Amino acid sequence: MITKKVPKPKRVFFLLLVVWLSPPSVIAAPLEDISLTNETDRVVATIKLSSPVSNVRYVPAKKGTTLSILLDKVPSGLAIEEWQDNETIVSPPSSLIPSFTVKTNLKNIQPKLIVEFSREAEYTVQMGRDARSIIIGIKIDRAATKIDDKKEKIIPRFDGTLPILPEVDVLTATSTDIDKKAAALMLAARNALAIGDNFIAIDTLNKLLLLPPNHYTQDAQEWVGVARERGGQLNKAKVELELYLKLYTDPEDVKRVKLRLASLGGPPPIPSRQIDSPTALSTTTGRKAFSQNLSYGSISMFYYAGASKTDTVDTAATLGSSASQSSISALEQSAFLASVFATERFITEKYDNRIVFQDTSFTNLRPDQPGKNRVGAAYIEVKNKISDYSVRLGRQSSSGSGVLGRFDGATVGYGIVPSVRINAVAGQLSDYGLLTSPTFYGASVDMGPVTVYAITQSVDDVVERKAVGAEIRYFDSSKSAFVSLDYDTIFSALNVAMVQATFTPTPERIFNLYIDHRRTPFLSIRNALYGSNTTSLTDLMQLMTEEEIRALAADRTGTSNTLQFGVTQQVSTKWQIGGDVRASRYEDMPASGTPVDPFADPLAPPPVAGFISASPSSGVDWAISQQLIGSALYSTRDVTVFNLSIMGSPLYRGQSLYIYTRGNITDKLSLDGSIQFYKQTFESGMLSTRVIPSIRTAYQIRQSVSMDLNASFEVGHTEQDTQITDTQRLFLSLGIRWDF
Repeated sequence: MITKKVPKPKRVFFLLLVVWLSPPSVIAAPLEDISLTNETDRVVATIKLSSPVSNVRYVPAKKGTTLSILLDKVPSGLAIEEWQDNETIVSPPSSLIPSFTVKTNLKNIQPKLIVEFSREAEYTVQMGRDARSIIIGIKIDRAATKIDDKKEKIIPRFDGTLPILPEVDVLTATSTDIDKKAAALMLAARNALAIGDNFIAIDTLNKLLLLPPNHYTQDAQEWVGVARERGGQLNKAKVELELYLKLYTDPEDVKRVKLRLASLGGPPPIPSRQIDSPTALSTTTGRKAFSQNLSYGSISMFYYAGASKTDTVDTAATLGSSASQSSISALEQSAFLASVFATERFITEKYDNRIVFQDTSFTNLRPDQPGKNRVGAAYIEVKNKISDYSVRLGRQSSSGSGVLGRFDGATVGYGIVPSVRINAVAGQLSDYGLLTSPTFYGASVDMGPVTVYAITQSVDDVVERKAVGAEIRYFDSSKSAFVSLDYDTIFSALNVAMVQATFTPTPERIFNLYIDHRRTPFLSIRNALYGSNTTSLTDLMQLMTEEEIRALAADRTGTSNTLQFGVTQQVSTKWQIGGDVRASRYEDMPASGTPVDPFADPLAPPPVAGFISASPSSGVDWAISQQLIGSALYSTRDVTVFNLSIMGSPLYRGQSLYIYTRGNITDKLSLDGSIQFYKQTFESGMLSTRVIPSIRTAYQIRQSVSMDLNASFEVGHTEQDTQITDTQRLFLSLGIRWDF
């Protein structure tokens, strides 16, 4: 791979350290990271998100320079984190595929990620295995990819007599313990190759080759060469196959390996030291150790301004009087938003280490509103690919296993065998503003597609949450599913039961299913503080028993149930249609706390527990949406979405029409335009309408510098009883971004 010139890491991270010295808040960056994995004919880009998503669909279906990924955000356990719009991160440098940026576009009816490639790319898109990532498989265009002949090249896969996957012989009663361990490693490598995880297969086969000579050593030596070839490491594949020819002499095997070696462009340089055994591969081949340092990221600065005007007319006129009128104008927003995203990676054949920093700073220019700053990520990670252990220290986002959001702490993991990995996590949640942040510790075990965990969380020296749970994943080329379960042992109740699945029977048709039952927020003794006249559990414990506090917390924790089903069908090369049906229900909540006694002494302090009146069930909220999505209608880079929705509940009925289009006027100038119309009629008789046209443009000043301009105008009209209210809101933003 060709290494791109990048800024010196010391200078970059010194700048980031200066930016970091600000208090935290709850602004959240949805984009965590982008990682690239090379395969034989494609590069797999994994976009890591800060929380789970569902109902993923994308357009254009197969290739283009602008890819729109439509999605829905899954509610978090805390429900306090707002995703930042207009966030952008850049891809790591690669000589095999076009560079690209990923930008959030979340303010419209349909949240989406906009992926901009530097040139046309052919791709596939699917959900990641953990529901917190999206995978883009980008085909390597050999005609457009210019690779130095002195560097590694990607060539077509060898089609010889070797099976597509290694065969694992059945063990007998006389098999040794070494053979049994080797068989488990070979089976794990086979499974990794089956789903395209070539680098996991390489690591697993290297572990097998480090064992004493056994029944599988010869096959492993050949298959590690195949895995490196499929992973795009052609020079390393040559070394592995040349080593095979030095170690083994069976005529049929030698013939097959020589054919594969010839397909790679000839033998590699002869090792400078004698090879005595297959276990000496890593130290005796004489080859130059692979090493690469990468720095990449972006820095952006945006100015946001918003103003509104509200006109109110009261048509109720008494005898001899006319309707009253009032008008209010206000500057609602004037602020700067600065964002920094940076990654420094140190890659060798043994390690893949990184330093990651991500920060968002909100500076309010209005004197009556405070500024905010949010460090989304600031961690160091060490990952050993051979010994299969990893350590991550610092500010990081949850990767599941019962952790309820971003935290400051440590995550460690160790692979006992290829199919079993143990993990531990400990830290302090960082999403609680001025309240005391809970601390926690937990452990989990990954057993192939299943993860089981246990976690304990405390605040104010009180254990507020103890839970056990499981995450189950299924993933293949046409089907994927993710199941999440979380059970609180303090409350003896289920926190979350979530299922989301995707089925692609043909490349032109996609089915999505999402089923979710959850407590909102997650069950926690801390929930007793909602509505209380204190922010400390210690204060409550002075007047109430722990059992009473737990009962109060349960009464103040809601329950929601959601079901969504969607289908997308490609009807032509330029058009696809989609439809979604969604239903949700919030359960009723009882009254909790101590009602205020109207005859009590007015100077007496109010009850510490406070009082929250009962709330009835919301009934079933439902929505039916239809989408018509087109691409390349008037240029090579345009995307157009028509969305028509009807919705309702026991309290209202609504209709929504949303039209969005994005295209490139020139190679450097892109333009987004949308218009949204929304009408809602309430059972009380109130009528509300909104019309929101908006426009967004981006201009590429230089290859690494771009400017963005966004403007929207909202016109609202509300009629209720004798009052008519008309509102007008203007919103503007202007920003600049540097990708490095």
